[in-house]
Amino acid sequence: MLSAITVIDMTEGVAGPYAASMLGDMGANVIKVERAEGDWSRTAGKHGIGKVGSTQFVALNRNKRDVSLDLGTADGRRIIERMVSKSDVVLSNFRAGVMAKLGLDFARCKTLRADIVYCTISGFGQDGAYAQFPASDTVLQALSGMMNLVGEADGPPLRVGFPVIDLAAANNAVQAVLLALYGRLAGQGGKQIDVSLMAAAMALMNVTFTDHLISGRLPQRQGNQNAQHAPAGAFAVAGERYITIAVLRDSHWKKLCGALDLPVLAADPRFGSNALRVEHRAALDAIIAPVFKTKPAEFWIAALRKADILCGPVNSFADIIADADLAAGLPLIEAGLEGVPRMMGNPICIDGAYFKAEQPAPARGQHTREVLGEFGFSTEEVADFLRAGSAFAAE
Repeated sequence: MLSAITVIDMTEGVAGPYAASMLGDMGANVIKVERAEGDWSRTAGKHGIGKVGSTQFVALNRNKRDVSLDLGTADGRRIIERMVSKSDVVLSNFRAGVMAKLGLDFARCKTLRADIVYCTISGFGQDGAYAQFPASDTVLQALSGMMNLVGEADGPPLRVGFPVIDLAAANNAVQAVLLALYGRLAGQGGKQIDVSLMAAAMALMNVTFTDHLISGRLPQRQGNQNAQHAPAGAFAVAGERYITIAVLRDSHWKKLCGALDLPVLAADPRFGSNALRVEHRAALDAIIAPVFKTKPAEFWIAALRKADILCGPVNSFADIIADADLAAGLPLIEAGLEGVPRMMGNPICIDGAYFKAEQPAPARGQHTREVLGEFGFSTEEVADFLRAGSAFAAE
């Protein structure tokens, strides 16, 4: 769908690589430009896949080709400037000012390609006192207040166990790039885009933050409970498992009372509305929690679904794979790499199909010769670049 679009992917880590990979999923010609040391995420975690590196790198860098350059050399800069001049999108996620030091700020890239779509993913934006501070998903979970919302009411703040802010920012960046490309078709020219991790984090919490702006109240940690509804949260069941339920309407509350065989609860004035149930959450949980512990997850899920109650087991990844009906609706795709039987792909389903990993995550410099040739450098020039250390190719 984006086969006419070339993206220069100058990103490392999580947010930028994931954004570029999603554009690659959509058919864009994505060229990852790595420095000589390589993307630091190649060495993340405990597991590595051959020359490609970590499973994190594999997950975030499909559907792109890889060129390795030393942008500190004159030839390295000449190569990247030619690539930018013939591309549509430049995507980076370095700290504010780094692209300018590389000679590739928006003004320069716009000189090279007048209608360039230039997208940066930053920690705190490009201006202001925070712009020069380093940022990561964990740091932003703390600074944004997200970590302060996660955890038990009487426990310490907790980190969400995956890079939720990085991934949200990546999705925001893809939306912005697609919007700019659409605008370019209408003659609006190129655009300068910035998506900050801080702004992406706050946007994820827009309901909670808006409530604070209106009421002045500070949200409290709720553990597995939903602060807006009751009963809504995770409950222990027999067999050392948990299920989660969410009662959103009073009609569902009455159905839940029936499913739990507790008709007296439906008439209890303490629980007559959602607001009252939220107010008396502790008393309500003290009544229904012991009931849930009397039967296993399978019993309760069947009974609650029959009563049309929102519910589900608290699954592990292994539980998801073992549930053939649940897994059948997921974008589990072939990764195209030895040792990686499948990977989680792009969640967008179009005409009944998910995007594929047409190009597996590349080794550093795997496509240097191929790509530089496509940008008009002769075989002899490429060989000279490699000998001089301005470019690098996988062995």
